[in-house]
Amino acid sequence: MRKLLVTLLVVFSIFLVFAENATSTSLPSTSVVAVVNGEEITLELLNSEADVNGLLVKISEVDQTFFDVLSNTDEGVKLLMRYKRAVLEQIIDKLLIIQFAEKYGQRPSEEEVMAFVDQQISDYLASQGIDEKTFDMYLQYANMGTLEDFKKKLFFNTLVNMSVQNLFNYISKDATVTEEEIKSYYNNNIDAFSTPTTYDLYVLTFNNETQAKAAKDKVISGIDFESVAKEFNLNDFRFQGLAKGETFPSKLWDYIENTITGAILGPVNIDNTYYLVKVVNKVPPQVKALEEVKEEIENELLNNKKSDLWSKFIDEEFEKFKKESDIQIFYNVE
Repeated sequence: MRKLLVTLLVVFSIFLVFAENATSTSLPSTSVVAVVNGEEITLELLNSEADVNGLLVKISEVDQTFFDVLSNTDEGVKLLMRYKRAVLEQIIDKLLIIQFAEKYGQRPSEEEVMAFVDQQISDYLASQGIDEKTFDMYLQYANMGTLEDFKKKLFFNTLVNMSVQNLFNYISKDATVTEEEIKSYYNNNIDAFSTPTTYDLYVLTFNNETQAKAAKDKVISGIDFESVAKEFNLNDFRFQGLAKGETFPSKLWDYIENTITGAILGPVNIDNTYYLVKVVNKVPPQVKALEEVKEEIENELLNNKKSDLWSKFIDEEFEKFKKESDIQIFYNVE
């Protein structure tokens, strides 16, 4: 506890240095760190997204020396300020995405976003069996701020995600897949819809050859595998639907795939393990009919087309929007 209190005091001192350095050189009194197409980004949002306090606490738990350098030297403080500047640039990009969605009428309302955030938190609290007061205490104990702070951070990132999703749905709504495209994909990728030969096997495994030969003699005499397995205290000996390469060494599969149904193999010695095998059933390779995989193919082709439309749209239209945007940054780091 003492260590935690000391850490928090040092973190608090870092914030005092941050506030002094930042506001005295470049931040206006309104605490606006950037303006993007007339929309402000506040110091409060930057602090929430950067979460330097939480970052420092985690660093102190992993490497106290690095923490001391960050918190007690000018170079350390400048590094943290450059980190905040990098986070600010990420926020600007996110805000540009939100504004880009708004250009196409796809920016969600604050009410929609808040309703989603509240529902997510409500569902989480219900799943954990705790109330908001308990969750608020946990957040503060974990140096994640209050519940209201948490909601604000969640609100911004939810706004970004919903904007992207709305915009993606808008851009890709006209994507379609034809019957010919489905058939062509099926014919060109027929191997992907084929199942390999599968085997149902009885396999008894022994650590010495004497037991393995004794077991085989019993099987040859007419005693069934289940009884022999029980006699030698072998529980797992039935294997169904195995394809070559599964469960057993490849050398054993060389024997299995080259024999007929009903054959008894072994004992086969592989690295001083002795295998006694009966091939109960062999199912040859099968190709799924087009109707069985039609929906799967259609979904894959449709998703590919949507992704292509989205990539082209972002590469062309969003980059153009970004270049034409009016971006002013007031959070400068020397």
